Amino acid sequence: MPESPEMPAKLREEAVTYFNETLDLMQKGKSEEALESLRKAEKAAHEVKDGAILFHTLKVRGQLLQSLGRLEEAKETYTFSLTTSVKLLAEEPENKLYIDTLHMNLNNLGNLGNIFQRAGDFPSSQQCYEIGLEISRQQLDFHPEHEFYRMYTGNTQNNIGELLFIMGNLEEAKEKYEEALKTYALLLKNFPKNPEYLSDTAMTLNNLGTLFSEKGQKAEAKENFEKALEILKKLSKKDPGNEKLREEISLTRKRLKAL
Repeated sequence: MPESPEMPAKLREEAVTYFNETLDLMQKGKSEEALESLRKAEKAAHEVKDGAILFHTLKVRGQLLQSLGRLEEAKETYTFSLTTSVKLLAEEPENKLYIDTLHMNLNNLGNLGNIFQRAGDFPSSQQCYEIGLEISRQQLDFHPEHEFYRMYTGNTQNNIGELLFIMGNLEEAKEKYEEALKTYALLLKNFPKNPEYLSDTAMTLNNLGTLFSEKGQKAEAKENFEKALEILKKLSKKDPGNEKLREEISLTRKRLKAL
């Protein structure tokens, strides 16, 4: 039986209705009901072959699964959405939806890696970080000066370093911290006064100092802590009311004193 001309329009309307219902249920904290509504939106979008609606459902599904504690499923969803957006971007490099989805899923995957790390699930944490790092590096091949991918790469290298440090793999952790510092140096070359890039650099210097301290290499630890302290003090001068910066300065001084 041939499809009536009205059918695609009806299915598209149905998909949008279910998607909006999903958002409404999420706002009310009804995650399970929201997930069920989202499944209906996905089904209708699949049938009508509406890529834009499907992409929006993918963006929301991972967050919903994460909120329900279904972290492995969330990881699979973020990864699938990420790899899909990369493929589509190769065909339409200026498509804002694909770009936004790619950025959002990189951030989601990184945050999920942090959640796995805090939960002590180190293999899943490392997998999240490694997938995100591979994608961000691929994008840097196409957009070498892109700030977002550069910063994401540096932050993820630092996160992998922290994970490896916790796991006791000190030499590998050191390599990742050093890679992160090189990445931040490239950002600071173009934006020498950017507070976020300076703060990230100080964080990794502190991490590297802690690693050297753990290895008993006091001179190297001191050098990194002092570099971190210098950056933090400059940042604090420009933002004297920043309590977090003051805490970081105090912690770095304590680390130096403990050497």
